[in-house]
Amino acid sequence: MPELERELRELRVEWPDTPDLAAAVAVRLSAAPPAAAARRRWRWLDRPAWQLGVAVTAALIAVVMAVPPARSAVLEFLGLRSVKIERQEPRPSRFGSELALGTPVTLERARERFPVVIPEAVGEPDSVYLDEHPAFGTRVDMLYRAGPGLPRADSIGAGLLVTEVRATAEPVIEKTIGGASKLERLRVGGDPAYFISGAQHGFAYVPTESGNPVFEDQRLAGNTLLVERADGLLLRIEGKVSRDQAVRIAESAR
Repeated sequence: MPELERELRELRVEWPDTPDLAAAVAVRLSAAPPAAAARRRWRWLDRPAWQLGVAVTAALIAVVMAVPPARSAVLEFLGLRSVKIERQEPRPSRFGSELALGTPVTLERARERFPVVIPEAVGEPDSVYLDEHPAFGTRVDMLYRAGPGLPRADSIGAGLLVTEVRATAEPVIEKTIGGASKLERLRVGGDPAYFISGAQHGFAYVPTESGNPVFEDQRLAGNTLLVERADGLLLRIEGKVSRDQAVRIAESAR
């Protein structure tokens, strides 16, 4: 007896009790099948033998490969004993890691820790970073590669940086921009917003958890839009974008 057949015969599978189908089958057989159903069945039986063989073989393979011992036997029979089949979780992208934004995570992981909103105007980010501080709360940074409509910004080495944190900017915004920078106050979707352009500048915010200002490391930023949303989210959009483009991106964040 071949080794594969022996192993398949020795499998111990706890099958459920077989229902009594004899009576039901007898009733069905005693009734003449509708003409259309009969024709369909005969057409299936009239198929070439190789098609029937392929269908039966595929069904058997599916059943056998679902049972771990049988799967091992099949792989050994095919000379693939050393092949390891395993499922791996997606690995987060490290694009933009030089910016020291936090821990690289997948978008799904970030959503488990924070109510992330995605700007529909730019879609899902190319990399996501999560920073969880016991005093300042959780912050999510999403980075987008440069491309059509998003030219590369030297300050971030990418096309766009979107930051989300539960905080406000108002108490410290005047202190974080230099005299050569231009600050415009506006409203985005009814929420207060600030657009900073001109010379490069720093960035600071006040987390709602602590109420104490948090000043970024001395990383200079390019054009930046800050939106203090009614839901308590401070949305920050940075890149080589105009005010109108930044506003459109912010308005599309859902």
